[in-house]
Amino acid sequence: MISNHLGMVEALRPASNELAHNIEAFLSKGGTIQVLEVVVKPPPARHHPEPKPRKEKARVCIAEPVKFLDKMALRDIERDERKIMREKAKADELEHIRGLAETMTYTQAILRTGMHIRSLQRLAQLGGFKFQPADTRGKKDLRFVDEERDARNATLIRELLGRGFSRNQARESIQTNRKNFERLLAKFDIDYPKATKGPAPAFFPKQAHSA
Repeated sequence: MISNHLGMVEALRPASNELAHNIEAFLSKGGTIQVLEVVVKPPPARHHPEPKPRKEKARVCIAEPVKFLDKMALRDIERDERKIMREKAKADELEHIRGLAETMTYTQAILRTGMHIRSLQRLAQLGGFKFQPADTRGKKDLRFVDEERDARNATLIRELLGRGFSRNQARESIQTNRKNFERLLAKFDIDYPKATKGPAPAFFPKQAHSA
């Protein structure tokens, strides 16, 4: 590296000697050399823009996964739903019987629904309503015979027999005593067995579950 620099110095030496000779000749002729001051201006200061505040990202709240209900909780829910459905079915049945009681006697309601008179009486007491009064003339005094009423009761007895009502159920349904009931059986030649299975329970269609 040093040998290279020396080579460059030697190569520029003739030009340097010539420049020194020219300066000397210029000064001998009265010329002057003025040394100028070089004012170095510092570069303008750079103003860096203030950094913009970083926007905080909105925190996303991730809900915890829903825990599955255990079997016991599901059974409790299903039991409560069944209870509500039973209560609604009972309320619907009560309103249905209330509507029948507005125009029917116990016997007519029994033939319409197939329910026992005691069930109808219980519903009437529970709902605070009454059935239409039945024609009970001659119930206390059997010497008074109403042929029209006897024929009507005989028709009801045959209908109750066809539905499988027992003797006591049929007698209670037409609201008469045992002696008058036997009289009607003999008068209209109705063969009513002393033991039957009883009427089938009333049918009320189940309502479909809500989706």
